[in-house]
Amino acid sequence: MSSLQKTMSSLQKHDQGCTAPRCRLARLLIAVAAEPRYLSQQQPAGLTGALVRCGHPATIIDPEDARALTLSGLDLLIARGRSPALLELLDRAAALGIAIVNPRASIESVMDKARMGRALAAAGIPIPQTRLDTMAELVASSTEADFPMVVKPVYGDNARGVCIVHSLEELAALPWKEPVALAQPYIASDGFDLKLYVAGAEVHAVRKPSPLSFKSGSQAVPMTAGLRELAFRCGEIFGLELFGVDCIETPDGPLVIEVNDFPNYSAVEDADDMLARFAIARARAAREERKR
Repeated sequence: MSSLQKTMSSLQKHDQGCTAPRCRLARLLIAVAAEPRYLSQQQPAGLTGALVRCGHPATIIDPEDARALTLSGLDLLIARGRSPALLELLDRAAALGIAIVNPRASIESVMDKARMGRALAAAGIPIPQTRLDTMAELVASSTEADFPMVVKPVYGDNARGVCIVHSLEELAALPWKEPVALAQPYIASDGFDLKLYVAGAEVHAVRKPSPLSFKSGSQAVPMTAGLRELAFRCGEIFGLELFGVDCIETPDGPLVIEVNDFPNYSAVEDADDMLARFAIARARAAREERKR
């Protein structure tokens, strides 16, 4: 655990239960910048609702309409999204010295799945063997031994464009519009992925249906020291504080498929309150830091 996570853990212990009088003292100025496509999803709606219950109503910012918005005075800006307008907004906030979760560089480092994979591999994180190439070169360099294969775009979220290809002929016929593709061997599983969800110093593990399967239902997984360490290592590589780690379980341990900034935290019990605890502790720490 990093020094920041240790500090956050200490602060969050004082913020258990948002109905406590201490939580309502000195209202914090927290804003959430979110692309409109996320406003109907579980997050950040759950987080902002929990902050209201804690007495710290959060301002919701549409990055497209924020150019004339005054950001000064904020204790904390939390970002959900990857649009150019949102990234520009984070630059403005950084220039004003506002505490940001997650900063632009961290978001950009996980937007590019090829860059993400290289960073994970360089840090010794176990990942599937990965190839990056144009579709034509991928077809030319593949053999039948490479199938089944998972093909995915370099940019994208929510499993957009991810598909399983079973043969060289199927790969050649794939209607691929991206300039390049990421290819990984398909790793057989029971149809469930392991998701690690992190908010500051809190980590939860959940088994959820893989987007490549037809399974349903989710189940919480007991946290272990190994899973916690894996989650924190992934966060430290990219400088993320709110993030998820997608893994496939193997006999040799989990393989990290990708890391996502500010996921929905679906199937995590009391996720909204957990995120609010994190945001309050983080904003309070940022306010205290400015006083020094």
